[in-house]
Amino acid sequence: MKRICKIIITGLIVLSILCGSGQTTSAKALEKPTYLTTEENKKVRIGLHTITSNAKKENSKVTSYSKFIEGNTEILNITLVPSVESTTIEVPLELNKGEIAVLYKNEFGRIFNSGNLYNKENHSIGTFNAEVVNNDGKVQLSSTVKSNSILQLNLKTKTVSKSLQIQVKMNATSFSTYFTNSEWIHRSGITSLSLSQKPDITSSKNSDLNRVIKLDAWDKIKSIYTSDTKWYNPKGMQDQFDCHFDFAKKKDLWNLEPHRPDLDYFSTVLASCNP
Repeated sequence: MKRICKIIITGLIVLSILCGSGQTTSAKALEKPTYLTTEENKKVRIGLHTITSNAKKENSKVTSYSKFIEGNTEILNITLVPSVESTTIEVPLELNKGEIAVLYKNEFGRIFNSGNLYNKENHSIGTFNAEVVNNDGKVQLSSTVKSNSILQLNLKTKTVSKSLQIQVKMNATSFSTYFTNSEWIHRSGITSLSLSQKPDITSSKNSDLNRVIKLDAWDKIKSIYTSDTKWYNPKGMQDQFDCHFDFAKKKDLWNLEPHRPDLDYFSTVLASCNP
């Protein structure tokens, strides 16, 4: 009888952690060790998230969470009812010494909810992103990174709505994540780096995520070929690559030619990726 009571009490404690109305909720109680392996054979993962309500009266309420791995991607799903004012979720990205997480920032200074993971040599080793699943536009999500590895998500809503699902993904990537083959070829006497891309490189419908995938994939190419004697004009080559990524997704091969002039991205697009 005492054993049964102990089990029941333990279960109630776990439920109170997940569903309680306290201002801060930690997922520590049900955490299971899961890891991704980077191309450098190092382990990274999404850590224990903490949720804090910034409201005095209405507190956010966690209803459930789950974390699992699919291939080279770790996915954290958090279902909660946010507070009226704002709710902050802190998600540690457990990286190795010298590795950092950087959110994407465009030329106008806007920070997005997706970013890249960089090693100590400043090479991209993966991506991460956060989103409100099936957002009806009533919830605003903004992101910051603290201490180089803690993803801080801020949810703002004018009214307490039904429960929301927040999804955080971390991807450990390599050249083979995006390409099946790459090689130098000659076409009409012109040297070209020919890339055979995988459909997954441009299959995401998340525009924020596509921005960091494009950076990540380009960094893989540059890391492999930057010391090659045929490699030069990297800015022009990157403009060609970005143009293919954005407008020529369905081409069987992406051919990047270093001899083409280094103009700018928009001029490269106007020239159908071949300035």
